[in-house]
Amino acid sequence: MGIDTAWVNEQHEPRQEVFDAKQELSRLANSRWPGLSSSVCLRFIDAYGDCTFNQFQIPELLRELRDEVLECKDKETRMHLEKVVRLVERAVGATHTYIKFIGD
Repeated sequence: MGIDTAWVNEQHEPRQEVFDAKQELSRLANSRWPGLSSSVCLRFIDAYGDCTFNQFQIPELLRELRDEVLECKDKETRMHLEKVVRLVERAVGATHTYIKFIGD
């Protein structure tokens, strides 16, 4: 099962979602992100639980995701990361909003 990404309101109702049907984020969360010492946000995303970032954390999350897009060599994974980046970009500056990564 993949890690779906959702932009949610304060009741945690989704405003928009990106589904991880091909487990692109799961592979990154299991292999690359745990050892990413420069990460403030990504290292806390795991394939087996949920992880939520608030409106103050979202800009840092966005920066880290953009860096991952630049580092990504696999075309499909990069395309999926770009979808997640676009979702997170929409949430920047919105009040009472969260980005939630939904694992297994």
